[in-house]
Amino acid sequence: MATRSPDASGADDEQDLDLSELLRGANAKDETATLLRSSLPVVLSTTTQLLIMVPLMSAVGGLGKVALASMNLVSIYSGLAGVAPLSGLAMALDSLCSQAYTAASDRRVLGLYLQRVLVALALALLALFPLWWSAQSVYRAAGVPEEIARATGRMLRLYFFGVAGMFVFECLKSFLFAQGIRRFAPIAQAVCLPVSWLCIYLLISNPATSLGFLGVPCVIIATAVGFNLVTLAFIAWVDGHQCWRGWSCAALAGLGPIFWLGAAGSAITFFESVSLHMIDIGVLFLDPSSMAAQAILSTVLTGWWFLGTGFAVATCNRIGNLLGAGQPNRALLAVWTALGVAVVIFVVLGAALAWNCRAAAAVFTDDPEVVDIIASHMAWPAAGGAVQGISMVASGVLRGQGRQALTARIRMAAFVGVSVPLSALAVATLRWGLAGLWLGYVMGALLAMCAQVYAVLTTDWGREVELCRRRLSDHESALHTHALEDSEASRILAF
Repeated sequence: MATRSPDASGADDEQDLDLSELLRGANAKDETATLLRSSLPVVLSTTTQLLIMVPLMSAVGGLGKVALASMNLVSIYSGLAGVAPLSGLAMALDSLCSQAYTAASDRRVLGLYLQRVLVALALALLALFPLWWSAQSVYRAAGVPEEIARATGRMLRLYFFGVAGMFVFECLKSFLFAQGIRRFAPIAQAVCLPVSWLCIYLLISNPATSLGFLGVPCVIIATAVGFNLVTLAFIAWVDGHQCWRGWSCAALAGLGPIFWLGAAGSAITFFESVSLHMIDIGVLFLDPSSMAAQAILSTVLTGWWFLGTGFAVATCNRIGNLLGAGQPNRALLAVWTALGVAVVIFVVLGAALAWNCRAAAAVFTDDPEVVDIIASHMAWPAAGGAVQGISMVASGVLRGQGRQALTARIRMAAFVGVSVPLSALAVATLRWGLAGLWLGYVMGALLAMCAQVYAVLTTDWGREVELCRRRLSDHESALHTHALEDSEASRILAF
């Protein structure tokens, strides 16, 4: 069996708690410390994109309203035709690897999961590429002004490769985080963030070397390449390689569960993206200043998404590790702790953002009309972000159980049943404009949060432990079978 790297969650080193011990302050304090200690590197890693997007959007703001409006359309397209269909694969890897690390007798099954997800990712990218190549025609047919449609289409053709590279990095992160290996994240940041900032300056801001709006996808590509190279070097020469058994033909089989979990995860992100981009699409019928303001408001909410994703991944890994270790009561304590920490953090941050709305707007643009629109609407992404952050932590718990399908159904019901009709009512009847679009999003997110928290708090944790063991037993049998086949194939080739 592969040797074990230090697990920051410590799931294997703990004993499960009695139900009577869950309310003890010392246990809650220890669990809070464990969650914060394990989540900080994950949050830092996921917010790396925020540390890139904020200066990137600031640089694009200097290129004018057309560039900002094009970035808004790039965000819509990449969200619906890239992030949504691909993110489910990384979510599937979170669920499978976190449970396997503490439950599997042979931890090299994590490497098999990684290979299968990378194969599935390659197939998905091949299917999506034609959609990205024809983006300009899509926006032109939708009635977008020719100048904006042309700029957006040219950006997206290059942006595709940056998105592909970032999702390879997401898969590598899931592989390492499930093992409790987190110290690679600050190393990758320390190396790659300065490179990204330098690229933003050289390719966008500096007049002598600027590529204009085409500098945006070039920055994303350079960032993705840097993070992947640093992470692969870390796995090969520092830590993480013990759960890798080398490439195997087994990666080409057993893709059904990967695609099933991936589809459910993709549905979650799709409805998240559609509910947000419903605002972006609606604002296309408003004036250019509102379009530019919404591009920045959308970026602010994306920052919440990155932060919430960090806590969700940390929570997912903690819950998956505890289920794999057969500790249902400690998993229940971890849920209470994670939700409590999320409420405190996201509510405080939301209040701070709403209070400093004008200062936040001035970070992105100096256009007084756009600043006024942003400041008058900043309370919406502040409230929506706080709700979404808590919701994403609850979603992380369900993902740790492998229940992405339930989350997808909840998000679909919230979007179809609340967000769309409420936004339509607020815009068409109340004439609230941009505020009406945001109202539907926030109320839909609130409903999804309440439903997910209810699902989490009513979980049968003993049953989830049993399902985890059954799933890992089937996958380990497949690993051993293919290991024998690979060994026999190698012997024949050597002969």
